[in-house]
Amino acid sequence: MGVGRLAADVVGDLRLKDEPLLAEVFTFIEERYRERISLKDVARAVSLSPGHLTTVVRRKTGRPVQEWISERRMVEARHLLVETDLTVEEVGRRVGYGDAGYFVRSFRRAHGATPLSWRRAGRP
Repeated sequence: MGVGRLAADVVGDLRLKDEPLLAEVFTFIEERYRERISLKDVARAVSLSPGHLTTVVRRKTGRPVQEWISERRMVEARHLLVETDLTVEEVGRRVGYGDAGYFVRSFRRAHGATPLSWRRAGRP
């Protein structure tokens, strides 16, 4: 799938641009977004406090770590909704949401549509 390659390209670009911390953060997110991960988990992985990591990532990218985790999950959710027949609950589970209701609310907030209506519209 292109998303994995896109993430690898982004991480490679960050390393080339001398942003090893961001490369580490995005690598961790890419490897673990399917799990229940938090800001604390990412901070621990890169040996920074959650507050300091939030400040650094927001300053360099304009977005906090939690938004990047959510965005990565949503990219995969959109793909699974359009390309598979998995239930909405299963899609949510596969992208790191233990609670289907929370997944649906998060998806609607991010896309202005429920996962089911997104699937029915066949959006890419």
